[in-house]
Amino acid sequence: ITLWAPLSKSVARIKEVKSQWEIDTIVLDAGHGGKDPGTVGKYGTKEKTIALDIAKRIGKLLAKNTNVKVVYTRDEDVFIPLWSRTKIANEKNGKIFLSIHANGNRNRNAYGFETYLLRPGKTQDAIDVAAQENAAIKYEESRNGKYKELTHEGQILATMAQSMFMKESESLAAQIQYELKKEIKSTSRGVKQAGFYVLVGASMPNVLLEVGFLTNPSEEKRLRTVKYRQKIADAVYRAIIEFKKSREFVMAEG
Repeated sequence: ITLWAPLSKSVARIKEVKSQWEIDTIVLDAGHGGKDPGTVGKYGTKEKTIALDIAKRIGKLLAKNTNVKVVYTRDEDVFIPLWSRTKIANEKNGKIFLSIHANGNRNRNAYGFETYLLRPGKTQDAIDVAAQENAAIKYEESRNGKYKELTHEGQILATMAQSMFMKESESLAAQIQYELKKEIKSTSRGVKQAGFYVLVGASMPNVLLEVGFLTNPSEEKRLRTVKYRQKIADAVYRAIIEFKKSREFVMAEG
């Protein structure tokens, strides 16, 4: 179920998209933006800036080396409500939705990268990360009932309508973690799950990537460098390509 459309419409939309197996449109969602800075590091690095930079680097690689259409939910420093991000993805007939973020934690020693699926959070850390990213709704001037509390039951309902894509989302998340682990000197925190508003309603394989912790001073320093951000983009690009190849092969065969 989505928070903004009846279940029947959501399921119909998912079936329609799944029948069109070619991954020809990829939606890159740079988290936060505009009046919402996201997490801010010790040295003043803003999550919104890191997310947009990496999203654009991934997009440039895709545009240069593939024929896929790249859609950005934002391509500049503007505020985009959470609910409208998957709306954009669906309207553009996206086949992958990747939301890019940088993490934060009260524990300044926390570091590493992790990729999330839309499912009820299993750990307090995962629940806290979702709560932190979902807090972006406080910047929205008019919510008009678009958000209902993502209770445990609500998250289960939200994931049910997207269950047709859950295996693909799991595969994409695992591929991203695999490629990042090969590419950058950081710790893979694995594939996790939590109730992120930004993923609700995406009628396509969808994941949320946390590229590192801005609250860890040493990781923040790395994220401030162009070289490190490019390495992240390179790894995510390869993950998308590998996922695209494997999924199109399976769908064509089946």
